[in-house]
Amino acid sequence: MKRNLALIIGITLAILTMMLMGNVIVIAEKLGEICHTVYVEYAFYALILLLAVIFIIRPIIKVHNAPEFPVLAVDDEAKTKELQQFGKRLAANCGYISDPEKRREHQIAFRKELQLYSADHELLKKALQKELELRFEGDAGLDVLGINKRIKEWGKTVFMVTAISQNGIFDSAAVLVMNYKLIEDLVLASGFRPTRPQMFRLYVRILTTSLISYCTSQVFTDIDGVAPFDIASDAVDTADVDVTDVNPEDIAGTSPELDGEDSLSGLLARFKIPGVVAESALQGAVNALLTLRIGYVTKAFLMEGPEALSGVRNKRAVKRQAIKSAFKALPGIVAGSAAALGKGLTGLVARMAPKE
Repeated sequence: MKRNLALIIGITLAILTMMLMGNVIVIAEKLGEICHTVYVEYAFYALILLLAVIFIIRPIIKVHNAPEFPVLAVDDEAKTKELQQFGKRLAANCGYISDPEKRREHQIAFRKELQLYSADHELLKKALQKELELRFEGDAGLDVLGINKRIKEWGKTVFMVTAISQNGIFDSAAVLVMNYKLIEDLVLASGFRPTRPQMFRLYVRILTTSLISYCTSQVFTDIDGVAPFDIASDAVDTADVDVTDVNPEDIAGTSPELDGEDSLSGLLARFKIPGVVAESALQGAVNALLTLRIGYVTKAFLMEGPEALSGVRNKRAVKRQAIKSAFKALPGIVAGSAAALGKGLTGLVARMAPKE
């Protein structure tokens, strides 16, 4: 099993590396030919290496520098002493609050609560649960977005970037980078990271998602226009009808209600989404769905820990729950992203329009 997993990972890495490096080399050579100097080509290679360090290697290092925390949830069976230790570790790691002053004030207030409720088991549990909900749900007063909203925000970003782009290689690289940034964002938002084996599984999923992104971009290429309101299945084929034999009085003015229905039906039947729009929407939705799934799996790792996720049955349950949550969040993300894109394009056109 481990040998097969290593083989799959190696093949995936090799495919992604060849696709990305092949395009990088082609672009670098073209730039060198245009500028008539080899130094431009080398500068492009250096730029790509720098971007890889900033957007891939650096997030991985930041994630692994975060402290490991097996379970980011309150254990109902934990004793008071264990809850106190849990609270101390949470209070010592409040880096998810970006503002230093707000972070210091929150730490002081949280430590006071822990000290005040140190002898009361139930109140101590409520204080810890409140702190965990802050990390997962966020708080506007502390300017904390929360893990749940962060997952959806990254889903929107992936949707918009891959929907606008019409290049499979760029989509694959973008999904790879943004999923790494998603993991970094969730770890920093929680203050802790999953175990190293869990992180390894997440990295494998990210590589697989990147490869799937490239494959879906090829599948959706040159898609025909889509007619979502095609209701002409029961209609008469007008190709064999001679329009010169039709009396206009027989089809107009005899029944206003039917005229309205016929005109509406005809309008809907003629409505067709252009192929490029359908392709972009489908590709963006698939990539956003895969990104959401990775986000919710990461959330499960943070909340449940390695012991609760051990075994084939538990792993499958986590994956099923993650994909259910992803499908549930996808419609809102697609609608919000489409609205944001429409608003942005409208504003751009308005700014570019000549002023009277």
